[in-house]
Amino acid sequence: MPHGQLVPLIKTVHAETLVELLKHFEGDIYPLLAAAGLPEDLLNSGHEYVPEGPVRNLLAMMAERAEPEYYGSLLRSTIREYFIPRLLRYLNAPANVGEALRQLQTAVLHDSSVAKVSILYFNHTPWCCRYKAGELTSSFLWGEIFAILFIIEFVRVIADRHWHPGCVTLQSPNADKLVALLEDPTVVVYTRRQQAGVELSESLMTLPVRLPSRLMVVGQQPQQPGQRSFVETLYLALAPYLSTQSLSIERAAELLGTSPRTLQRRLAAEDTSFRCVRENLMLATACQLMESKSYSLTDVATELGYSDLAHFSRAFKKLTGFPPRDYRRRFLQS
Repeated sequence: MPHGQLVPLIKTVHAETLVELLKHFEGDIYPLLAAAGLPEDLLNSGHEYVPEGPVRNLLAMMAERAEPEYYGSLLRSTIREYFIPRLLRYLNAPANVGEALRQLQTAVLHDSSVAKVSILYFNHTPWCCRYKAGELTSSFLWGEIFAILFIIEFVRVIADRHWHPGCVTLQSPNADKLVALLEDPTVVVYTRRQQAGVELSESLMTLPVRLPSRLMVVGQQPQQPGQRSFVETLYLALAPYLSTQSLSIERAAELLGTSPRTLQRRLAAEDTSFRCVRENLMLATACQLMESKSYSLTDVATELGYSDLAHFSRAFKKLTGFPPRDYRRRFLQS
């Protein structure tokens, strides 16, 4: 995790959509969610984001349980019917495919904190490329495969045609799993490249955007994605795991796809520590829950992973100087 890099995040609603795919392969989904590193209460969580790494793990684990053709069909269908319609609302009336792909560079940042999509030219030929830093693991490969399928389906939707690229590239060293999912066996796949990418053409870039009426977004001006710091993305990534009181820096680093030492260095560079982050996160979440009348103090303690109200009260008082009952009374009075 180089200095300045944000924690990779993905919207929880997107992770929930992929969990719905999991139900096609598993009757009991919760052991697999735990194995992937996703919070067990994901489907009932109020958190906006989860770390990206466990979501990639889930994609890889589902691939192990499904026939490639069936899995590819499910992924493409989910991308077309769910992911692309949600992303289109961030576009600003593109006139042609090239303009839509250029707007995509900014649009994806609404849903993924570190997504890097760009239009690059190689030998005068345009490519839609996606770059990610990280170790080239199986889960990294499945993140690339999802990105490649997304780009292909995005072009098909906005151009309203069943298009196939001539070439695609991967950062990963093995293309067998992607080839098994591609509908056209003539597509050439290059591996060990600097970024994943899909070959386009100038004629394709100039095609008009032809969205089906059900996908048209009328009268909406898309907003720019918000700017966040490393610490802010760290809080968002770890918040879903706060109920695990045993959350250690080793477990946090694993969820973030980095090492404990690297995470310590990044936090030190921000003049903070993992202990401080965990305490502040607990305090902020506790105060937010206590400001809602639908949560009793016992509910708040349980939500935060404490064995009983007494343990939570001691921890809260240690951080604030007064018990949670006093905080709630003061807030309700104000």
